Amino acid sequence: MLVLIAGATGSLGFRLIDSIISRGHQVRVVARHPEKISAERFKRLESFVKATSYYDIPALDNACAGVDAVICAYNGAPYLQLDGQLILLRAAERAGVQRFLASSFCGDFRGMQLGEQDSYDGFLSFDAQARKSSSINPNYIFTGVLGEVLFAAKDTMDFSTKHYGPWDPENKRFEVWGTGDETWHWTCEHDAAEFAAQVILRDDAAKGGYWCVSSGTDSLKQMAKIYEQVRGVPVKLDFLGSVEELRALALDARKNGSPKAMWDYIGRFYYYHIVSGRWDMKTLDNEKLGVQATPLEEFLRANPDI
Repeated sequence: MLVLIAGATGSLGFRLIDSIISRGHQVRVVARHPEKISAERFKRLESFVKATSYYDIPALDNACAGVDAVICAYNGAPYLQLDGQLILLRAAERAGVQRFLASSFCGDFRGMQLGEQDSYDGFLSFDAQARKSSSINPNYIFTGVLGEVLFAAKDTMDFSTKHYGPWDPENKRFEVWGTGDETWHWTCEHDAAEFAAQVILRDDAAKGGYWCVSSGTDSLKQMAKIYEQVRGVPVKLDFLGSVEELRALALDARKNGSPKAMWDYIGRFYYYHIVSGRWDMKTLDNEKLGVQATPLEEFLRANPDI
């Protein structure tokens, strides 16, 4: 099978390339910067299609020609979530592709309304438009927070305390809203890529669907304890207030902010939707997809810089 990966020049994209190829399939990449892919990984590609932008339609048509499946690994920029994905979806339609994995790798946004989580509005709008207008039934993978993002690993998005997340990497402490016993679904990038490969290569991938997966369902108290055991470093828990107090802060920040500058406050909403249970995934598809999840201990040992 030949799989096209769009937006494959980020850390998750690299892992997606490796996961597909490790299963004996071919990978084609469409992106702007081929130099971001290591020489070793690049030579393993079936081909690389250089695009000038996310709306380079000739490049996307060229990239989709002859492929069996498309994986969208665009980042969280609103214009990529909606505009970029729709343009890619239309190119896949023109090429007769039936297997499509949408950019998700996030919290379970089903049931949310526009405006509840500004950074998910693009996901919601794309999902609705695809269901109403496309011959393709996309797949979506809900992972909770990516482990590398949660712990502010190098070369990833930063959900540290600087952006109202829980982890302070400099001082090895968690800022806790709520009791600290609330469940955090998290998935490391390696596992996310493995889940994605399993989804897109399934015999029934053309039917589309929503997949809930997770490397771990740990509370912040549990994470702190595991970190201490693995690193031999004490982790402090700073309790900041209740979940409702966090919600009030988030709403006030949005009220006094701008949607065009949502990254200035959106971290509070990420935190709130997690600890309020809004994104709690009751049933996981790990076993159905046949992926052995990476426990936090192993994740930390594999990432000594965290």
